[in-house]
This record gives sequence, C-alpha cells and structure tokens, in this order.
Amino acid sequence: MQKPDETREFTRLSIPVKVEVKTKDNKSFSATADNVSMNGILLHTDQKMAADTLCEIRIILGEQDPLIIVSHGKVVRTDKKGIAITFTEMDLEGFPHMKNLLLLNASNTGDIENEFSQHAGLHRK
Repeated sequence: MQKPDETREFTRLSIPVKVEVKTKDNKSFSATADNVSMNGILLHTDQKMAADTLCEIRIILGEQDPLIIVSHGKVVRTDKKGIAITFTEMDLEGFPHMKNLLLLNASNTGDIENEFSQHAGLHRK
C-alpha cells in the first residue's frame, strides 16, 4: 500500500530479474533489477547514465527460451543505488506479461489490481 505522501502511481516490487539496456547510440549493458513497477525500474549496476537518456529496456524472464518484455524509457537518475528508469512505452505484447509478473510477486494482489483499474496502460484514466 502506498503512503499518503507517496507520488508513485504503481507499487514497486523487489523482483531481481535480468535486464538488458540499450541506448540510441548503441551502448548496451546487462544489469539486475532492484525493483520493478508498471511504470519504471531501478537497476542494480555500477554503470552510469545521464538523466534524460532514452533507452530500450529488455526484461528477461526465464533461462531457457526466455520471455522478453520490451519497453522504452528515460533515465530519471543515476546514483549509488543504481539507475532509475521510467517507462515511456511498452510493447503491446509485453504489457500483460508485466502485469502478471507484478501480480505473481505481490504480497497484496488487491492493491496491484486496484492500480491497474485506475490506469489505461501506463497512464492514469
């Protein structure tokens, strides 16, 4: 449940999934997610990226024949915690997989479902 002063629209969950990031100038690196929400991700990495850098994020689920959720985003910040990226768009076929990933890892699925009901995709209704 979000705190009253919380500005986040979606709950963040600690889900240590593998992630690949690629910038428009073809720089890429792999990292592990520290936490994930429907509209962003915090990557645990020593890599540095400037704020407002646009990138493609590929969330990799599974080892053999992995399911890959592709989204695009913008770097919000880089600090000692890692790189925070907000999602600006998500591939249509990845959206239900992201929703399922969050629901399967949530301790209170009712809160997550409520957040989805208040949004059309990544945006508030």
